[in-house]
Amino acid sequence: MHEVSICQGLVKVVLDELTQRAIGAGRLKRVRVVAGQLHQLVPDSLTFAYELLTRDTPAAGSQLDLRMPPLLAQCPGCGWNGAIEPPVFLCEACGAGVEITGGDELFVEALEIDDL
Repeated sequence: MHEVSICQGLVKVVLDELTQRAIGAGRLKRVRVVAGQLHQLVPDSLTFAYELLTRDTPAAGSQLDLRMPPLLAQCPGCGWNGAIEPPVFLCEACGAGVEITGGDELFVEALEIDDL
């Protein structure tokens, strides 16, 4: 369950941002995270880890919204671009090996804060 270790980093980013911006009067409502398909995260496991790791912090009670972009690739041989399904990393047009061009993202996209 690598979701816990990944979530630890995400929660650190969120808490650091809240501290840096001195959001004392507001309440964190929602955190939007982008995690590409290559990370093979289980959304329910990530949500559970987030709830556990934010307990008793300024982020407690906030909602985690997860966007999981597909794994994208480009074939250097024929120029094909498109989504692929792991673990097969072959061009759908000609069968050659591909270069990964998307789906490996992992970042906090936005924080939604309610003013009290």
